Amino acid sequence: MKNLITREQAFKNEVFTSFIASWQSRFDPSQDQFMTKPGMYYDWNIKKDRFYNQKEIDEIKQADLLDYVKKKDNIQVKEYKYYGELKYNATFSDISTYSASIGSLFAKLYIELNADLIFILDYKIPWLSQKNDYKPVTKAMNYLKSIGTDDEFCGAFKLSGDELAVFVTNLFWIIRCNASLPYCWFSTDHHPFVGSICKYGNIHLHTYSNEIKIKFETFAELNSLMLINDCMEGFSDKGNIKGRQIIV
Repeated sequence: MKNLITREQAFKNEVFTSFIASWQSRFDPSQDQFMTKPGMYYDWNIKKDRFYNQKEIDEIKQADLLDYVKKKDNIQVKEYKYYGELKYNATFSDISTYSASIGSLFAKLYIELNADLIFILDYKIPWLSQKNDYKPVTKAMNYLKSIGTDDEFCGAFKLSGDELAVFVTNLFWIIRCNASLPYCWFSTDHHPFVGSICKYGNIHLHTYSNEIKIKFETFAELNSLMLINDCMEGFSDKGNIKGRQIIV
């Protein structure tokens, strides 16, 4: 399908790719100081603590390292001047209205930037890797399948216009409810920013030039977006996220 591209095709924007690579480093098991020496640790197979010897720990670390190398992208990280993060909320209280409004907003952003938007997970995990029986998520996952996404697809989506609006409306539910997936980021082939939609539905924009920062601030004002400092759940009085699961 024309909207599906490989990870390599998605990595034309060096600001975008460097950002992704820096985030991938958090998965590096060699930097994780947990479970490095013999001791009592939780065993998920038997669901209780048990003693692990050094040989077991070394084998686990080696397996984790091989998995990390397999899933990370071979990207050289470059440093760019950071102009700050902008966080916006679309201020709709009804969640279905909110998801649709986010989609329409991204179609407008495409026009503002005059460039296709590219969406990619920050780690090489298939988009359909998590199961979720919550109806809005099932519908969203079926949408991804309808545009050509299969069980092995770890690449990116490149979209514009009405197709972009429909994609983001569905993506909202996947990000919100599929807790096992890595973060999803978006940018273009050349603009100096990296964005994301968080589980609360807020739009985060990391800016790497003053010009793009001003452009986003103007765009937000014209589209009645609310600048926020902190992300909070706005669709539940109890603060929990209905349908959010960790099922692989």
